[in-house]
Amino acid sequence: MKKQVLLIIALLVSLSMFSQKTYRAMGWKLSRDLPQNELKFNLGTAILGSYPEITYERILDSDISLGASLGISFDEDLYSVNFAFNPYVRWFFGGNAENLQKYGAGFFIEANGGLISVDTDESEFVNGTLVTKTETNMGAGLGIAIGWKYLSRNNWIGEIYLGGGRDFINDGGYPRLGISIGKRF
Repeated sequence: MKKQVLLIIALLVSLSMFSQKTYRAMGWKLSRDLPQNELKFNLGTAILGSYPEITYERILDSDISLGASLGISFDEDLYSVNFAFNPYVRWFFGGNAENLQKYGAGFFIEANGGLISVDTDESEFVNGTLVTKTETNMGAGLGIAIGWKYLSRNNWIGEIYLGGGRDFINDGGYPRLGISIGKRF
């Protein structure tokens, strides 16, 4: 009986030794967990449009990721959206030969949703005088974008993307563009 119990314990211990995950990156076998979380800041819209945007992204597989971005406009004249929350899913399928071996990097296509706040102006004549009213409206929509993500060896990220979406509530649209830098952790 003791031999059977010792044999079962030895088998369980040996099986648990082979349960460690291994990854292949740039031709090397890695047995540690790869970082799968990213935090990014959109420099392009922050500098050119007074619209800082922060993004969190989670890498699910070597070619699929999920994320969400949150942005607020400080100058409505430079950027058409006051506030936006954009969840998205990205499919990575390209890049150069080095990026094809990196986890969640290279050329991508993005499908996104948008919860946005926009200002609309309505003008009308009242008693011969032109009256303009500005209203803030919430909207929701779907869109697409394309882009490219670079991942350095010490997990710094640079990406550029361009796209847009359709606002189904206000019958308008929203932009999805940026030049972002960040860190994978």
